[in-house]
Amino acid sequence: MKSRIIAVALLLLFFSDVLMADTAYQPFVLASVNDSALEEQVKATVDALEAGGFTIAGQYSPVDGSVVIVATNETLKKAAAATDRGGYAAGQRISVTERDGKTEVAFINPLYIQYAYRLDADLLSVLDSLGNALGNQESYGAEKEMTAKKLGKYNYMMGMQKFDDPSELGSFSSFADAVAAVEAGLAREGDALSQVYRIDIPGKDQVVFGVGMKATSGDEDEKDIDAAFQMSIVDFEGPAKVAYFPYEILVNGTDVEALHMRFRMAVHFPDLSMMGAHGFTKLMSSPGATEDALEGMLKPR
Repeated sequence: MKSRIIAVALLLLFFSDVLMADTAYQPFVLASVNDSALEEQVKATVDALEAGGFTIAGQYSPVDGSVVIVATNETLKKAAAATDRGGYAAGQRISVTERDGKTEVAFINPLYIQYAYRLDADLLSVLDSLGNALGNQESYGAEKEMTAKKLGKYNYMMGMQKFDDPSELGSFSSFADAVAAVEAGLAREGDALSQVYRIDIPGKDQVVFGVGMKATSGDEDEKDIDAAFQMSIVDFEGPAKVAYFPYEILVNGTDVEALHMRFRMAVHFPDLSMMGAHGFTKLMSSPGATEDALEGMLKPR
């Protein structure tokens, strides 16, 4: 009898893994659509997140008529700590956006990030907590079948970067020096970069920073990294996808890196074509400009 029970349990586990492998995930979740004004809905969203056990790491407005809130909790931090470069997933991005007289609340799907960022953890409880706090009307953002297997090895096309091909921004003599260099660079006034949040990964020499990107001049390089410009190309149908921002910088030991935009943008917007009015060629200069700006931020002036 005992051997039969073990066999049944193993069979159920096998089919559970098969079903999970075939499940398609979407990058965004629409939590709710409301009649509240933007400021009122942002406060309500922050209150709901805090009541649901989340801590607010930061918030900002990457695009007019929108606010992105970044929250974290112990589950996200533990998941980040369980994987070598898991810090990228420590901040949960939630957007509140005005559209057609309504305010949309949406968030990045933590299960999508779990597989795309190769976490050695299960974030289903985070998805449930967000749904309980904010709502969960529908997931969206990918008509393609984005399964766990596809996300784990994702690149937009052959030759383009994957999760493990980051932009290597700089190396320092110590972890403390690396963190200090990022904070100093993001505090510098007069450029397009700003610090939105900082989350320290428990038990590791690892910190993730959220970076706002907003052009402050007519400089072409600043335009290429500007959040409003990028969203004008990729966020053109369906509920808002502004929770793509802010961008992350990861301090991992003495090294500083960021996910390459050719991976990060593509995995958040997997349906976009290469050509056309809303194709990635409209952002052809943005990956290089992003990498240059982040590298330049680390250099003293």
